[in-house]
Amino acid sequence: MKYLLDTDTLIYWLKGNKKIEEKALAVGLEQLGYSIISHAELYFGAYNSEQIDKNLQAIHMVNQKLALVGFNAASAQLFGKIKADLKQQGNIILDADIMIAAIALSNELVLVTNNEKHFVRVPNLNIENWVLK
Repeated sequence: MKYLLDTDTLIYWLKGNKKIEEKALAVGLEQLGYSIISHAELYFGAYNSEQIDKNLQAIHMVNQKLALVGFNAASAQLFGKIKADLKQQGNIILDADIMIAAIALSNELVLVTNNEKHFVRVPNLNIENWVLK
């Protein structure tokens, strides 16, 4: 696996974004994963929507096609370090975003996101934006 898809990228893909679909197929689905944090965010979105069943089916499809990457001890340590550093710099971002960044870093994955303005604050995080490509 090489890429970790952020929640926003997954949502764009589920809504039919052709650029993301083409890039995903070009690199191969076996190279793609998504975090347990994004998994939780997708469930929140589904249960908070008017089309709960349809959105739950979409999550099930994502889970069948992509690897689910967990939050482990290495991710937790990186989370603490990143959050402390960002706080000291006055550049704090949402905990969920820091957790996703920590998962990507601890697994040496490229984070695919359209939310670059937050993630560029995290040092050494490799980011790609497939929405703009």
